[in-house]
Amino acid sequence: MNKALLAKIGWRLLNDKTSLWARVLRSKYRVGDVHDQSWLVVKSNWSSTWRSIGIGLREGVLPGLRFVLGDGKEIRFWRDKWLTKAPLMELEQGIIPEELADARVRDMWREGSGWLLPRIMPYVTETVRLQLAAVVLDNVTGATDRLSWGETADGNFTVKSAYAALTRDDSQKQSMGGFFEKVWKTVVPERVRLFHWLTVHQVLMTNKERYRRHMSDTSLCPVCSSGEETILHVLRDCPSISGIWQRIVPASQRIMFFQKSLLEWLYGNLKDETERDGVPWSTLFAMALWWAWKWRCGEVFGGMGRCRDRIKFIRQLAKDVYEAHMVILGEKRTVAREVRLVGWKLPAVGWMKLNMDGASHGNPGLATAGGVLRDGEGNWKGGFALNIGICSAPLAELWGVYYGLYIAWERGVTRLELEVDSEIVVGFLRTGISDAHPLSFLVRLCYGFISRDWIVRISHVYREANRLADGLANYAFTLPLGFHSFDVSPEVVRSILLEDISGSKRPRSVRL
Repeated sequence: MNKALLAKIGWRLLNDKTSLWARVLRSKYRVGDVHDQSWLVVKSNWSSTWRSIGIGLREGVLPGLRFVLGDGKEIRFWRDKWLTKAPLMELEQGIIPEELADARVRDMWREGSGWLLPRIMPYVTETVRLQLAAVVLDNVTGATDRLSWGETADGNFTVKSAYAALTRDDSQKQSMGGFFEKVWKTVVPERVRLFHWLTVHQVLMTNKERYRRHMSDTSLCPVCSSGEETILHVLRDCPSISGIWQRIVPASQRIMFFQKSLLEWLYGNLKDETERDGVPWSTLFAMALWWAWKWRCGEVFGGMGRCRDRIKFIRQLAKDVYEAHMVILGEKRTVAREVRLVGWKLPAVGWMKLNMDGASHGNPGLATAGGVLRDGEGNWKGGFALNIGICSAPLAELWGVYYGLYIAWERGVTRLELEVDSEIVVGFLRTGISDAHPLSFLVRLCYGFISRDWIVRISHVYREANRLADGLANYAFTLPLGFHSFDVSPEVVRSILLEDISGSKRPRSVRL
C-alpha cells in the first residue's frame, strides 16, 4: 500500500508540472523524459523523500504507463504501450530493423494517406493492422501525445488500481474468485455469509487452532473426545452434527458428502441450486452450517437453549429465509415501467437530423459504424458505412459521430440535430473527457467539428429510433475496410427509411 501511495505522488510529478512542489523537485533532481530514465538511477546524495518517490515511480508508475495518441511526435511506435496493452515490439512476428526500432509514431504516418503499411506490415500481425486502422494522428487540434494510466479504463490514476497492479500475481494457480462469488450470492442472511467467508478462509477458532496458539492445553473435541476439533470436524464429522447431516442429505449422496475435503465440500454444496422441498440446497446447507457452529459454541460456552427437533428447525428456518428473499426480490423487480411506442421523429423546421450508430463484435473486436443525414421530411440527404477495423464499441460510436459531422458540414448544414443511442458517447460529447482517456484523441476531433460556425444539438435516443443507422452499421461488416459514402439509400436499408418516413413505431419497455 505504501508503494501505491508513493506511486500516486510519482504520477502527479509527471503530470502536474505547474505546481510549486513539482517544479521544485523536477528542478532539484533534474527530472527528465520518461523515455530516458537515467534520472531515476539511485544516487548517494538523494534525500529520503526523493528515494521514496523514486521507488513509487520505478515500481508503481512506469510498469502501468501508457500513452494517448496526439501528434505522434513523442510516442515510440515499437517500444511504448499506446495501441495495445503491450509494446508492439513484444507482439512482433519478425525482426525489426535497427533503423525502425526507435521510430516515433509520426515516422510511420503520412498525412493524406495514413499509416505507412509497407514499413509496418512485415513485422506485425493482421490483428495489429486492424487495430491501427481504428486510430489516427491528431493533426487538426494541435494536441500532443499524453501520458495515460493503463490500469484503469478512463486512463486516470487511482491508488486502488496501483495497489492491484503491485500485488498482482500472474502465476498459474487455482482461482478462488468463483468460490467467493458462491459464498456472497448464497440466499442467506448477511451474517451467515460472513461466517461462510471466515470458514473458507479457515480462520474459525476451533480447539486445534487454539492449541496451536497456546490458548488451550488440548486440541481434542470437547464434545466427542474422539479426535482433533478441526473446522471440518465441528461442521460435519463430529457425532453431534453428523447425525443431522445423515437425515438431511439424500442417501445416494451421503458417501461423497462425508469424503470430501473442506474446500471441496463447501464449494460443491454452496453451488448446488437443486431444490429440496421448495428451498435451494445451497440455502439449506448454509443455514445448517451456521447453526452447527452456533450449537457447538453453545455446548462449549453455555447459554444456548435446547432444540427438540433440530432437523425440522433447520428446514423451517431455511424455508423462511428463502421465502423472505423472494418477497424482497419481488419488490425490487416491481420497478415502475411502461410500454411506449418509440420511433424516429422528424427534425424541427429549418434543421437537419443526423443519426449514427457503432457496433463492435467482441468489444474490442471487429467494428463498424453507420450514419444517415435526413431533412425535415425524412428524405435521405447523405449517409455512410464505415468498416473500422478492431476497436471498442465506444470508439466505433465516436468514429460514427466524426464522419457524420464531416458529411453534414460538407453539405453546408447550419443547424444539426445529432442523435446517438449510446449514453456513454453522449456524455463524452456533452461534458468532455479527460486528456488521459484512451478515446480522448477522437473526442477532440469531434469537438473540432462541433465548435465550428454552426449549431449542433446532441441527444440520446433509444435504439428503436435509430434503426436506420444501426442497419448501416451492420451493412458495413460486409464492405471492405474503410469509409463508404452513399448519396442515395442502399437497398438493404431502404425499407427502414420508408418506415421512418411513414412514422412507424415499435414498442419498448421504459422505466418511469
